[in-house]
Amino acid sequence: MSLRGPLRRAGAVLVALALASSTPRARADDARPEPYFYKGLDYGSQALYGPLYVYLNRGFDVLQLRPEGRDIRRIAYRQDFANVTYNLAHPVWAVEQTGGWWRLIRQEILPLSYTLETARWGPNYFLHLIGGGQTFRALWEWYAANDVPAPALFSMLTTVAAQLTNETLENKGVDGPNTDALADFYVFDIGGIALFSLPAVARFFSRTVVVADWSLQPTFRLPEGEIHNQGNYYAMRWALPFYERLRLFGYFGFSNMGGLSFRVRDGYSVTLAGGGKIDAFYNAGINKVENVIRNAPAGAIFVDRNESLLASLEVADVAEYFLHLNVYPGALEKVNPGVGGFLVVSRDGRFIGGLCLRRPFGVGISGGNL
Repeated sequence: MSLRGPLRRAGAVLVALALASSTPRARADDARPEPYFYKGLDYGSQALYGPLYVYLNRGFDVLQLRPEGRDIRRIAYRQDFANVTYNLAHPVWAVEQTGGWWRLIRQEILPLSYTLETARWGPNYFLHLIGGGQTFRALWEWYAANDVPAPALFSMLTTVAAQLTNETLENKGVDGPNTDALADFYVFDIGGIALFSLPAVARFFSRTVVVADWSLQPTFRLPEGEIHNQGNYYAMRWALPFYERLRLFGYFGFSNMGGLSFRVRDGYSVTLAGGGKIDAFYNAGINKVENVIRNAPAGAIFVDRNESLLASLEVADVAEYFLHLNVYPGALEKVNPGVGGFLVVSRDGRFIGGLCLRRPFGVGISGGNL
């Protein structure tokens, strides 16, 4: 099966979805309906939101767990991207080389495997299907709010670019079958874009079970070229029917936690959560991609306003990001341009900190001895 097969068809489906979807604008006079996810807030995580912010957090997400490889200049992009795209272009070959279709369906697509070595479907649903779909819709609304033509198409291109970058980094030197990329891209990434193109789905995940992008504040340590404090995270909340100020809470990404969120006043909420943080992410296969994770206990407190994250403090039993504090622009007081900051302390007392600027791109600089 050549590149003209599944890749071309997938691209045609994505473009058709983007072009067929109605833009968030209501009329040609520039009146817009209330957006589902991007509200244009000038404080918190949403103050940083934009294409580059999304691309760095989502595309370089896996580098959170590569202390030896945070220098983005030293990654074998060409080799890893070539292997990912070869697998996407030859899905039948990749599946046959890794145990067949039932293994792919059981471990990557349907929730039929439950060990850390085999339950690869878990992040696919939360990070690729729901998370990726929410990202597509929020970016669509961002492009529309900033008067970019064909906002749905540009959102799709940005989302797919970030997803392919992440798959490239997860490949990590393998020259062989990679079914993880097949399930992620063909089933969950495309599925998320299709689902969140539907107003009913976007409405449900913005009003009933509320999903918000609570990604980190990416920074670069110069002149090393290392990226720090990047990571793609989503918060999910559902109000209890008998007491709507109290909401069940889920947090998904390289930290996965659950807890309770309490509405205080004026749109503010305080959330306490506990669970685990991924302590290791490695390939258990030989000449093929079989990514496996290892978890460590973690807990966190979050403060947000109108679903835009203002500050977070996470403690996890991991070597590097043992203590992790983020304060987003506008959390304490509004300045122009908005400035956020972060501090990380490792288990052995080393640290790194930095500042993240709201303008022009939502990224910043960092320094320390981590």
